[in-house]
Amino acid sequence: MSSLEGALSDDGAPLLRSAANTADITRRRPQGSRIAEWYETRSRDMLALTTVLLLLGIGLGMWVYGTLPTSDRDEHPHEYALSTERIREHLTQFLDIAGKHNNSRSVTNGHADSAEYVISQLHAHGNCDIYKQSFVSPVWTVHKAPRFSVRAPVQVDYIFETDFQVMRYGGQSATIDNARVAIVEDGGCVAERVGDVAGKIAVVRPSTDCSLFEAAFTLEQMGASAVVFVRSARFKTPSTARVRFTDWKEGDPLMTVPVLSVTHSVGQLLQTAAVSKLRIDIETNTSIDVVKTFNVLCVGREGDSHSTVLVGSHLDSVAAGPGINDNGSGSASTLEIQLTLARIKFKPHNRIVFAWWSAEEDGLLGSRHFARELAHDWKNQWTSDVGVRWEDIALDLNFDMLASPNFIALVHNGTDAPENARTGSQRIQRVFEDYFVRHDYPYELTDMLAGSDFVPFVDNGVPAGGVLTGAGEFKSITERSKHGGLANAALDTCYHRDCDTLLNINMLALDRMSKAAMYAVSTLSNVHDLRGYLNDASGIH
Repeated sequence: MSSLEGALSDDGAPLLRSAANTADITRRRPQGSRIAEWYETRSRDMLALTTVLLLLGIGLGMWVYGTLPTSDRDEHPHEYALSTERIREHLTQFLDIAGKHNNSRSVTNGHADSAEYVISQLHAHGNCDIYKQSFVSPVWTVHKAPRFSVRAPVQVDYIFETDFQVMRYGGQSATIDNARVAIVEDGGCVAERVGDVAGKIAVVRPSTDCSLFEAAFTLEQMGASAVVFVRSARFKTPSTARVRFTDWKEGDPLMTVPVLSVTHSVGQLLQTAAVSKLRIDIETNTSIDVVKTFNVLCVGREGDSHSTVLVGSHLDSVAAGPGINDNGSGSASTLEIQLTLARIKFKPHNRIVFAWWSAEEDGLLGSRHFARELAHDWKNQWTSDVGVRWEDIALDLNFDMLASPNFIALVHNGTDAPENARTGSQRIQRVFEDYFVRHDYPYELTDMLAGSDFVPFVDNGVPAGGVLTGAGEFKSITERSKHGGLANAALDTCYHRDCDTLLNINMLALDRMSKAAMYAVSTLSNVHDLRGYLNDASGIH
């Protein structure tokens, strides 16, 4: 034995044991040790079993997925092919163009260069025949704030935009001092009832018997030196309405003398003062210039031309700003939709025609000209074939303002369309609603009565529809709870202002709304018997 064998511990137990003793101890291990060994062995078995089951589950899941309907991306590949970043690149180009033209893309500023950019993109990457459709548009400009004062019987200087306003298209520049006043009854609609207004400022309350322009032009023809419309008491501010034929065309008259609007309270003072003693000063610095401009048309080469889907958006901005949301967002989206369809070699059943309208901000004059020339065979000196016949247009899709910063997704309500275009417009509405419901995006219906380029189409019996994200209207608390954003704030705080730049673009709105546009275009252009579909009133309430 070794020198330590047999040695004892302090309590008398041996420090080393023989091999026989060790084997005996092993055979007599405590119960807890055997349980731990058993548990370790079973854990390894369970881990192996779990791994096998997991692999089987993954395999089974892959097999089941392959037997289910295709995913949304596969079912609707066209909307997913559309790149919001490419749309933003077009918006960047529009902003650069505005920067070279007084920060504007209006008819007299950067519109023409914006149109040439669109044409260059279509030539390089599109798939269509390109046309320009030329016409003239009257452009209204205020060069300096006007002045409106009562000189007698007491001196009162009224405040611009608070007490009075120069109405749009309200004449050329003029300086009128110490002028007498004529109070006009019956709205100035009938010359025989007007009385003597020659050389005087005609003060008149608007009538429903004639338009503002008809009354003002009648008074001008009778020799009035200016016209002042008194606004109804229900309005707190003076009017900025257009004093011009709504559907103005080349050769129609325009106002020459100043046309102003005053609040009801100012009008009361003017109408109750001693007319024989009342004297007024007016100074305006304005102009109306008739300029040449043009629409851009991109006429598809494939599909049934007798069931044409027209896709429109206005390309111009107001003079006050670059119009990147209004309506760079719509026109850049429709441009990229055309380029995307060309890139993926989309084959529509029905022909698609894209249109970029000019002079929308001057009263929808581009789309009105298109409708007048094609639907009513009206001609000007530039009239030529644009590859489209009015009777071939089955429907119109309109996209105006798709990226408002405090947006609500809005779908035009087809019920508002005239009776001869109503059923088809409701069908188009349903297509847009299908997109929002499928994605579980919140949306609202909005009226389709006025304000954008769908008007000339529904007015001439062509069904129309579209989506938008709102302008200067305020978001309610209820709408905020459904759509997010800021309550009691405008949907677009930069509407018609110089801050309508790229920073004004809500990219989430742009993504959703441009894809809604792509979905509608690709869906409706692939409907067989499109006119039958549009005329089917079943299921529409």
